[in-house]
Amino acid sequence: MTNQVVEAMARLTVGESHMVRKTISESDVYLYAGIVADFHPNHIDEEYAGKHLGRRVAHGALLPGFVSRATVEMIGERLNPPGYAAQEFRLKMISPAYIGDTITTTVTVSEVDPARRKVLMTTEIHVGERLCAVGETTVKVLRPVNG
Repeated sequence: MTNQVVEAMARLTVGESHMVRKTISESDVYLYAGIVADFHPNHIDEEYAGKHLGRRVAHGALLPGFVSRATVEMIGERLNPPGYAAQEFRLKMISPAYIGDTITTTVTVSEVDPARRKVLMTTEIHVGERLCAVGETTVKVLRPVNG
């Protein structure tokens, strides 16, 4: 392990958190549906979703993107150089995020492991007081590229 990796990882503190907020819009859901070709009526059909879920929901798979955003905002500049790459996202969906909901995504550093060049974080996604998802993410600190 290089001094550059050790110095970069020392910039992080176990227990520190970062939060981002975003209101899920109809455009967000339709754009995501188009990208991944998931046009399930839970997401795009108001009448169908209303009968089954009360109203249309955001795709559950859209939520890890907000974990990524919070992670980048919290650690992005502090791990450059040498840089980092997302290695794992695990989220358990607890309750839906509906179109129009404002979600709050919080990531918290739970472990800094210089020997394995890994940063582990817990995450929670809420709508108000309602918990939507919980999970963990792992970031790998890159080895410096020599010449």
